[in-house]
Amino acid sequence: MATDDISIAGSEDWLFKLNRAICKLGRTEFEDSLFDLVNAVVLVDHCAVFINNNDGTTAHLFTKSKLDEEICKSLANAYTAGFYARDPNLAPLAESVTDPQSTRITLLPHTPTTAYDDSYRARFFTDTGLIDKVSSLLQTRQYTIYCSFYRLKNSGRFREAEFIELSRILPILTNLIFKHSRLAGLKEQQKKPDPIITQVPLGRSGDASATLLDSENGVFAHLTDRERDVCLRILQGYTSEAISLELGVAISTIQTYRKRA
Repeated sequence: MATDDISIAGSEDWLFKLNRAICKLGRTEFEDSLFDLVNAVVLVDHCAVFINNNDGTTAHLFTKSKLDEEICKSLANAYTAGFYARDPNLAPLAESVTDPQSTRITLLPHTPTTAYDDSYRARFFTDTGLIDKVSSLLQTRQYTIYCSFYRLKNSGRFREAEFIELSRILPILTNLIFKHSRLAGLKEQQKKPDPIITQVPLGRSGDASATLLDSENGVFAHLTDRERDVCLRILQGYTSEAISLELGVAISTIQTYRKRA
């Protein structure tokens, strides 16, 4: 824990914890590592992260907390169901990000609980024992990641020195969360059934699959011969690794063919 004049951030122990969090990016263990990383500098009892899309919707990314798991789920559901629209921290930013490759991190000023309306304050603070929070926003052209770190009543409010210390590491924490969300999202996409496979009942014969991929079939008319070879084997249940071995090409090349097809 940092004192008022000595910061642990940057110490050998903290860098070890930072490296461990980086190694856990995209995995569920990242949440524990992140919580450990921030608590090595400033005591934090509750961390909640949401993604606010530019279409006005909000999704829950994760919560790591000392509160009961069911309470955390209830808070996340309530927030995404509509309370996010009443969060003063999410007032439109002065500028929007237009470059698709750019991100902007905003460290939000300390917002007292009195800034929230009565029902919001009751739901997220009074009823839970949470009494203070520090937040940051990472904004891209498509969405904004909203990260908040809270203290429970027993821990007391963030002191000025703690707020400053937390503000120093928030850009690192927010960027880690951003990378984690990207990697976790990619993994979820990889779990989804291949759209080509879902269009063909299991058990189709090789001949039937070949007919489906015939150049006269409007759906697949633009496939190259190699893409057709790959798709035929996908329909027959081959994994990318198996296709790579059979066709004698690198697995990265097979994955490229899959994406193009």
